[in-house]
Amino acid sequence: MSTPQTASSARFAWRILKADPITWGISLTMWVAFFSLPLPAGLVLRAILDQLPDGDGAPLGVLFAILLGFEVGRWIILFPAIVQWHGAWVFWHTVPRVNALRSLVSDPGPTTGRLPGSSGEAVSRFRDDARDVAEVLDVWLDLIAAGITTGAGVVVLYLISPVAATAIVAPILLVLAIGHLLAARLREWRWAEREATAGVAAFIGDAFGAIATVKVAAAEPAILARFARLGSTRAEAARSDQVGTQLAQTLGGITANAGLGLALVLIAPAMSKGDLSIGDIGLFTTYATAVSSLPRVTARWSTFQRQGDVSAARLGRLLPDHDPDQASAATPTWLRGGPPPFPTLTPSSPATRTGSERLAALRIRDLRVRLDDTDQLDGVDLEVRRGQFVVITGPVGAGKSVLLRALLGLVPHQGGTIWWNDEEVVDPATFLVPPRAAYLPQVPRLFSESLQDTVLLGHDPAGLQAALARARLVEDLDDMPHGLDTTVGPKGVRLSGGQIQRTAAARALVRAPELLVVDDLSSALDVATEAEIWDGLFAEDAAELTVLAVSHRPRVLERAHQVIELRSGRRAV
Repeated sequence: MSTPQTASSARFAWRILKADPITWGISLTMWVAFFSLPLPAGLVLRAILDQLPDGDGAPLGVLFAILLGFEVGRWIILFPAIVQWHGAWVFWHTVPRVNALRSLVSDPGPTTGRLPGSSGEAVSRFRDDARDVAEVLDVWLDLIAAGITTGAGVVVLYLISPVAATAIVAPILLVLAIGHLLAARLREWRWAEREATAGVAAFIGDAFGAIATVKVAAAEPAILARFARLGSTRAEAARSDQVGTQLAQTLGGITANAGLGLALVLIAPAMSKGDLSIGDIGLFTTYATAVSSLPRVTARWSTFQRQGDVSAARLGRLLPDHDPDQASAATPTWLRGGPPPFPTLTPSSPATRTGSERLAALRIRDLRVRLDDTDQLDGVDLEVRRGQFVVITGPVGAGKSVLLRALLGLVPHQGGTIWWNDEEVVDPATFLVPPRAAYLPQVPRLFSESLQDTVLLGHDPAGLQAALARARLVEDLDDMPHGLDTTVGPKGVRLSGGQIQRTAAARALVRAPELLVVDDLSSALDVATEAEIWDGLFAEDAAELTVLAVSHRPRVLERAHQVIELRSGRRAV
């Protein structure tokens, strides 16, 4: 079992609470009223019972009406309390989700090392871990409300029977001790369950993404066997996690019932001697029942808090420096009024671009990248001028793709500078985006939307037809059942490899970038299809198109204005 990564869920929850303390305070007020209403009901019950004449039967009708009134009052309070709680519950989920999404999309620097290996695992963090942290805030409401009720109730019980009151309080201390003893195990079990679930989600995604490979390799039995092993591991981890959760909460209920039973046993002698009035007995029973809820709530709090420690750490890994404080920051105060506009560059045609949007020259000086304790790039210099076609070539592992990704801020660089015209690019991840630069990776990621939507991704459709033509995708539309409205499927699974690459090329070209960055089309395409895409790129306005590409195809190298060879992370001399 791997070592669980934990963070303080209490600190995480407290920072979320500070984002909207009024909402949480209103919920707490209602919850306190709901929990504490049995206390005045007990006092009324004692007054009625003590006023009964000796030998007379209790006026059951009046007693029932009064008690029913208090119970109806509790439910009248409970309904708006639930409505208020639900709004707060949604908010508690939303704060970490919004913070993580905003950071992944707009914060400076690469997301390498922050996103998990599978989309299913990412969804699990946004869904399950956000819920687990929200449950910490939820159980705080119960804990504080039950604590206030217990505090007031114990004072009254102590006046009736100090020994019995002590017996009621003792289970609370016992539950805290049990929670402390189980703390490490609860974290380990929750961590193992989350890790096992991530393994299943990742494997399902990989299996669907490689379905053709599975079929041609006749690997269905192996896939099923692997899935069964992962499922068995997850089931075992889930059982341990759920058994731990139920064990802690059941022990809380058992100790609460044991404390209540012990208190009744201890008060029995006083009852038999007549030292207590019938009203005192009724009051004691009512208060003891109300007070006994605290051990149960304490058990839930202890369990959720420990499990939340794992979730807080997992959410924190989505943020820079894996800092949970950034995931729980009390900043998104716009949640009721709608989000602010996302900062983007204003779309414009190449002819109207001025200033820093228009490329004159891109220069890289002494760029250094170190990943996984290995030097990937060691002092690389590069210059690309407007209208040039610059090709980077070299053997496998020379650092070609790393150079492009470091330029775009997709991986961190440990030294060197990047200049766009005469402006130093401090954060390439947010600066080198359309319309300044567009990226065509080796393995494009397509959304399971219509072809038109996966190309545009919200961009102005005015240049769509021209982009499709330059990407040599127009003829393929005639063979698609719904043309531009054809759904491409997850990762473009309904398209051929060449169509996926050409769709990605159209997605880059529709933005009319000043600089087009292309990472080795030959890795996914045959020679003829790759040649079609290059012919489309340079079919028109070749003088205005600036391209930085990785390739080893002779035909591509012949087109280049400049060829740069890398070897072991350095420019070959």
